[in-house]
Amino acid sequence: MTGRTDARRNRARLVEAARELFDEVGADAAAMNDVARRAGVGPGTLWRHFPNKEALLAEVVGQSLDGLAELAADLPRAEPEDFLRRWVDALVEHITRNRGLAASFMRAAEHGEGPLGTRCHAVERAAAELLARAQGLGKARADLTATELIRLATAVAWVNETTGAADAARMLDLLFEGIL
Repeated sequence: MTGRTDARRNRARLVEAARELFDEVGADAAAMNDVARRAGVGPGTLWRHFPNKEALLAEVVGQSLDGLAELAADLPRAEPEDFLRRWVDALVEHITRNRGLAASFMRAAEHGEGPLGTRCHAVERAAAELLARAQGLGKARADLTATELIRLATAVAWVNETTGAADAARMLDLLFEGIL
């Protein structure tokens, strides 16, 4: 039992160390060995738990990605007037909160089939259902796709991240004027 307890504790330390490092330098710039060092474990321990950076990133942001998919199902009932905008706001906030995630998220959504790609695809399916509902109510352009909506939200997050601007709300206002 001690071995399993140690393994769980090491995994939790690795995830927390990765979260901190990703926040400081961004997910793309963070080195796996730096994560291990920060967690106080050897690189072998890191690689046993996470075979690549994508798996580690999926663990770090996985719960909030799962939460975005759940939010997409719940919002139309809770916020019938502006459910699509509120969901996109949550997506932008999620991407912005996880520094460096914009590029990783887009790569995983378009090319990844690993743990992060799987979670990104679940978010995209949830977005497609939400968007279809909004389109049926005349609250979004009929020719807009979920992939385009996610790309637009990711672009807003990326611009805010790279420029240091805090005008995501203004950019989303402009975006929503264009997709209605």
